[in-house]
Amino acid sequence: MTQVTIRRVEEAWVERARQEASRLHVSMNQVLLDALRRGLGADVEPIRKTNLDQYAGDSDFGPEWEAFLEKDLKQVDDELWS
Repeated sequence: MTQVTIRRVEEAWVERARQEASRLHVSMNQVLLDALRRGLGADVEPIRKTNLDQYAGDSDFGPEWEAFLEKDLKQVDDELWS
């Protein structure tokens, strides 16, 4: 292991690290080490995102998709809603 000095760290980052250390009941050093590990991708298991952000936005799937939406997904089944 080695020691490293990081200069010119924004005060807001330091305060956030202090708050996180207090919340987790660990040292600020541990919080910063964990942040570096995650930030550098050195975790044993990568953090998985389970959201659909990559699919957000306008997409053109073609006329077949639009027809499917109109025919099957935008129709109301009166029997289910009466």
